[in-house]
Amino acid sequence: MKKEHFDPVLDELLKNTSVSNNMNDFPVGAFFINLSQMPMPLINWHWHEEVELIIINNGHANIKLSDEAILLSPGEGIFLNQNILHSIQGVGKEECSLYTLKFHPSFLFGYHQTYLASLYLTSVLSSPTLHFLLLREEDETSGELLNLVNDTLACYLAKRFGFELKVKSLLCDLWYHLLQLTKSPDSQMESISKQASTDSTRIKQAMLYIEEHHMEQLTLDEIARSIHISKSECCRCFQRSLGLTPFEYLLKFRIFESTRKMIGREQEADSIATLASSVGFNSVSYFNKLFKKYMNCTPTEYRKSIQNSPQKKPEASL
Repeated sequence: MKKEHFDPVLDELLKNTSVSNNMNDFPVGAFFINLSQMPMPLINWHWHEEVELIIINNGHANIKLSDEAILLSPGEGIFLNQNILHSIQGVGKEECSLYTLKFHPSFLFGYHQTYLASLYLTSVLSSPTLHFLLLREEDETSGELLNLVNDTLACYLAKRFGFELKVKSLLCDLWYHLLQLTKSPDSQMESISKQASTDSTRIKQAMLYIEEHHMEQLTLDEIARSIHISKSECCRCFQRSLGLTPFEYLLKFRIFESTRKMIGREQEADSIATLASSVGFNSVSYFNKLFKKYMNCTPTEYRKSIQNSPQKKPEASL
């Protein structure tokens, strides 16, 4: 089973982004994301082994964690530690865009156990108080980190000769500041509860199960059994973490997957009936009804909008 879970639609849209970098060649990635150009104005629930730093460019965004919702304004940001379940959603009808910087912490110290890694890596990654950190200019501590993130993004995107060395230097400086926060008893950092941590672990496992089996006729009992809890506890877990029932999440994932297939021009998307069946719907009319509910247009209209104007997507209703 995979350890990471990504938003498949976002992955498809970022394949050709001009400010991204091949993280296999240089294990740091920077992306500019305009949520208004997403099929829905959000990045769906996901997590990854890289730490992530997000800066809001314009508009407002809700960063949702398993037990928290954080509103960010232009110029504000957030640090997300490894494997933190999160989603990002634009607020209202205003255009919302952001920069995101991702890197694997092992890049700073080497990919094998080293003296520096043993001293400084786990302290941040395993800190019970550093699952996330808000970055705001008015706060002296996080303001310094915000400046470092902006400097790193600027250096990365300029891509002048030797930029990789400068980026690594800036990230090491950033890591040093994070390390100091793990030792500060007066830190303003938020911590997640034991219950939220348990919920997050269960939700991740359930999401992976749904991703793998979404095209089948899944039942609540099967989803609950995949994470070894009762059906009622499974519903409570999803509601506490995502504000959705397991079935609601399954339906949304299926609709997201259908948009990914249309964006990717996959053969299954040539026929609406085949597309509906490929993502787990037995009824084309039910698929059309749900698609219009979430996307404010029919699948056929959505496909035409991609063909006619790839940069302009219908406004979604969430």
